Amino acid sequence: MTDSPLRLAFAVSLFFEFGGMQRSMLRIAQACAAAGHEVHLFTGGWQAPEPDNITVHVLDTEAVTNVRSNDLLAKKFAHAVAADGKFDCVIGFTKIPGLDVYYAGDPCYAERIHETRPWWYRWTSRYRGFRRQEAAVFARGLKTELMLIAHSERENFIKYYATEVERFHLLPPGINRSRFDSPPNKTEIAAFRKSLGVSENEQMLLLVGARFRTKGLDRALLALASLPAEQLNKTRLIIVGGDKQAPYQKQAEQLGVSERIHFTGARDNLVSFYHAADLLVHPPYIENTGTILIEAMLCSLPILVSGNCGFAYHVKDANAGLVCPEPFEQQIFNKLLISMLYSEQLPVWAENGPRYCEKTDLYSLIERAAGVIIARGYLNRQAAKVNNVA
Repeated sequence: MTDSPLRLAFAVSLFFEFGGMQRSMLRIAQACAAAGHEVHLFTGGWQAPEPDNITVHVLDTEAVTNVRSNDLLAKKFAHAVAADGKFDCVIGFTKIPGLDVYYAGDPCYAERIHETRPWWYRWTSRYRGFRRQEAAVFARGLKTELMLIAHSERENFIKYYATEVERFHLLPPGINRSRFDSPPNKTEIAAFRKSLGVSENEQMLLLVGARFRTKGLDRALLALASLPAEQLNKTRLIIVGGDKQAPYQKQAEQLGVSERIHFTGARDNLVSFYHAADLLVHPPYIENTGTILIEAMLCSLPILVSGNCGFAYHVKDANAGLVCPEPFEQQIFNKLLISMLYSEQLPVWAENGPRYCEKTDLYSLIERAAGVIIARGYLNRQAAKVNNVA
C-alpha cells in the first residue's frame, strides 16, 4: 500500500444545501480530503457555497425526465473519469454504472414500486429506466461495494438483484453531534417560540423537510385538522423547508387550519426548532433513513413517525414516541397525534430520547464510510500496479 494520497471522484445528481443525503455526502468527501486525499465532486447542479478542500465540477445533465438526467450524469461522469485517467476510486450517491463504491441514500426502488403501485406501472418507461439504473449498481456479479444505513433494505436488494451479501457495508446513522453541544437555554427557547408566533400555552408541532410532498406535509395537515376544536386552538404546526408552499397553504385553507400553521422556509438552525417544539411529526411517503428522528431524540423532542421511515425503529427501541404502523392509514395517524398531545407520557418520551442516544452508536457513519472509500481506493491502486507489471 502506497502512502501517496488518493485521487477520488464523487458523483451525485444534484447537491442542495439542506438535503440530508447531500450533507452526509459532503461530510464524507471532506473526511477523505482531511485525510490528505484529493477529492473531486461531479454533479448536475450545485446549490450551495463551494467547499474549500474539494473541487466541484458541474455537468450539464438537464433533461425532461429524472431517468434521462441520471443517464446523462452517468455518461458525462464516465467520460470525465476516463479523460482524467488517474482517479483511484469512483464513488456514487446516484445510481450510475461503473462505480467502485455506492452510498445507498434511497430505498430499493423495485421493492417500493412492487408494494405501492399497480402491476401495470412496471410496464412504464419510468419504471424500466429506474430499474435499469438500480440494476447497474446492485446486480449480481458487479464489484461495486455498497454502503447502507437503512439496514433492512439489504434483504430487498438481495431479493430483486441477488446481490452478494459480502458487498454490503452496514453503517450507523451519521449524526453530527457537534451541532448539539450548545443547546439553547429556557429564556432563548421562549424567545424563539415567540418569534414563531407560538404562545406559552400552545403546543408546537414541527415538520421538517426539503421536499414537502415526500415528507408527507399533506398528511400532517390532515392530522392537524382532525384535532378537536379545543386542542386545535392551542396547537401550531411549524413547517421548516424550502419547498413550494402554495399547494399546502391552499390545502390548509380548505381544511380551516391556515391560521394554525407557519412556514419558515429553509433554515439551518434546526437545533433551536427541536428544543422549541413539543412534538415532531414525520409521516413521509418514502424515507430511507430519517436523520431528523435521531436529532430530535438528542434534543428531547418526542416523535410521531410513520413506520415506513428507515430509522423509525430507533424511535420504537428508545420509546421516544409512537410509530404509526404500515401500511399507512390517515385515521390511525390522526388518532395517534391526538393521543400524544393529551398524553402524560410526553415527558417520559422526551427523557428517553437522549438516554438512548448516549448508549447507541449513531455517530460514526462518516468515518466508517470514508474508511470504506479509502480502502477501496488503495486496493484499486494495487490492482492497477499488478496489471501494469503483468
